[in-house]
Amino acid sequence: MKRRMWILVLMVSSLAILLALAENQTEFLRTNANEMPENDSESKKKNITYYTKYYQTKKSIYDSYTHQDSETIFLGDSLTDYYEWGEALSDFRVLNRGIAGDTTTGVLNRLDEVIKAKPDRVYLLIGINDMIAGQSINKIETNYKQILDTLKTNSPNTEVYVQSVFPVNTALTGHRLKNPVIKELNERLEALSSLYNYQYIDIYSDLVEFGQLNKNYTFDGLHLNGEGYKVWTRKILTTYNTNDKDES
Repeated sequence: MKRRMWILVLMVSSLAILLALAENQTEFLRTNANEMPENDSESKKKNITYYTKYYQTKKSIYDSYTHQDSETIFLGDSLTDYYEWGEALSDFRVLNRGIAGDTTTGVLNRLDEVIKAKPDRVYLLIGINDMIAGQSINKIETNYKQILDTLKTNSPNTEVYVQSVFPVNTALTGHRLKNPVIKELNERLEALSSLYNYQYIDIYSDLVEFGQLNKNYTFDGLHLNGEGYKVWTRKILTTYNTNDKDES
């Protein structure tokens, strides 16, 4: 009898714990998804950005910033977020607008701040987190088109540079990402760049070796290390001249 009672107590306790965990998860989603359109079920399923307090915190900081003339904005996810672009380019007018974990939908949600800045240049790199979340490249392409269309319409004097999505090293990363699919997306991004008369920067080719992200440029197969960022910086410098606007 006592054994049955103990089993019953354990079952009730386990159920209570599970219910508490479920309630905490529900509260987490409710707290962190307050910017997600209620009817956008596809975005809720595929874009985790809206569910993070990091995204909301970074966005609120960016929105509070007072912009100056002749700024350059690097816009993207963790690959952009992790680097000190102003130091790398020796230009205090360079702003880092990377948010780790961000997606094309997340960029669309915070594009107003970029448009408000009316920057001289925008270097855009986004999309790998969409792919990690299982988003189709058709949807990613659609979102890219909306991003570029919004920039072209609302900040027509801004030079936009569309950067290729980087390769991954499948032996090092735990994500189910395929470089041939990334290459297909990059082909579409290059075509979109041409359509909007923006410059496309192929960084993929500089980072790849034997079809994979060069292991000398990464620790985890997805993000770049210091040597990888040197390669990226050299590529950016082929398009970057702080005197361009002054001479025009």
